[in-house]
Amino acid sequence: MINYSIIIPHYNIPNLLARCLRSIPEREDIQVIVVDDNSLGNEKYLEQIPELSRKNIEFYVTKDGMGAGHARNVGLKHAKGKWLVFSDSDDFFSDYFSECLDEYINDDHDIIYFNVNSCDCYETSHIHEINKLKQFQNTGNDIFLRICYTEPWGKFIKNSLVQDNNIKFQETKAHNDLLFAVRTGLSAKSVLVVDKPIYWYVIREGSLGHSSVNESVEKICDRASAWHATQCFLNENGIETTLYLPVFICIRALKQDTICFIKLILFMRKNNMKYLKAIKDTIRYLFLRMTNIEALNYHNMLSEDSVVKWNRSNRLCL
Repeated sequence: MINYSIIIPHYNIPNLLARCLRSIPEREDIQVIVVDDNSLGNEKYLEQIPELSRKNIEFYVTKDGMGAGHARNVGLKHAKGKWLVFSDSDDFFSDYFSECLDEYINDDHDIIYFNVNSCDCYETSHIHEINKLKQFQNTGNDIFLRICYTEPWGKFIKNSLVQDNNIKFQETKAHNDLLFAVRTGLSAKSVLVVDKPIYWYVIREGSLGHSSVNESVEKICDRASAWHATQCFLNENGIETTLYLPVFICIRALKQDTICFIKLILFMRKNNMKYLKAIKDTIRYLFLRMTNIEALNYHNMLSEDSVVKWNRSNRLCL
């Protein structure tokens, strides 16, 4: 019986992929699914990466280069496990991971949220402070996990939850996992919180989330589309935010240059997004940043009324 399906999208970092695979225990109840997104030279990977030859690893190659969201969706089609576990190919699992695989194998919750560690890519002794559970620990409200823990990694997710609700990753070049995390979070009947770091999130220059190079307008627009779709889903479920969520991307575009910001606004207008509200809320955001010591983020942009209502209507299952 397969208890865990671990899905790993990969693109052009075979050495780091090998490190990730080495951090996964070799067990008969684990299915490891590596989906390569048309990397250069991937036809030789089975020869060059010994870890891919493990008997519990399945290796798939896409020829379209559609990004991590598409690769993860390919992985979902092949997943046979009771639990879904996700990893990026430049990250890796901690020593606690194996222990938690045994401890929570028969847990009845739909999602188990764990903590994570963070380190530099090649200097793993250089640790960065990170606490994915902090907002929940400060408030006792699991809405901050269900909605604001926006990465797929660091969790055990019931495969049946994803399949029964037909939840997939967006196939955008950026933020493909945002709506997936929110949809699974709000669809879960009960969740468990475990303050153990099962995962190492790696800070790597050149990765999608950490690059000093200006992004293309296409990628900026992809980010805005992902946040807009998430905003719509939250609103459909009675959860409001104090600012229009794509404002984060508007600020990102504005920091890059004015032309990028204008092109983003035109894209939003063409695609029936709330471009006027985006402009208005960008101005509000900039004003609030100048007058408010506390940084604005996704957590504190959830409306207070929405958080209170959620807290009243949902009983924590810890």
